[in-house]
Amino acid sequence: MLAREYNRLIEIWHKIHVPDGYGGNLPSDEFVKKVYAKITTNAGSKFINFGIQDFKNPVVFSVRDKKNDISYSENHFVKYQGKEFFIKGTEHKGHENMELNLLCDES
Repeated sequence: MLAREYNRLIEIWHKIHVPDGYGGNLPSDEFVKKVYAKITTNAGSKFINFGIQDFKNPVVFSVRDKKNDISYSENHFVKYQGKEFFIKGTEHKGHENMELNLLCDES
């Protein structure tokens, strides 16, 4: 793991429901934080190994897990270059859990 590998700035967002004032809820997007990531495209084999069969444009975002205070879930998504990538799963990389792979699929 080299620090130079994390050279793309991505935005982490979270889907929430906001009360609309009439007794219901509206879906909304909430900005969480910006993190640097390493991006790997053409990662269909990782998705199949992870057990995800239905994907459109698989992308793996590798982020530093030790420096993040976010517990990633499927309610989070990544915005990068104007596109939204929804998190389908997470995978810890290495023995010390220094790096976290976010298995994402374009919406």
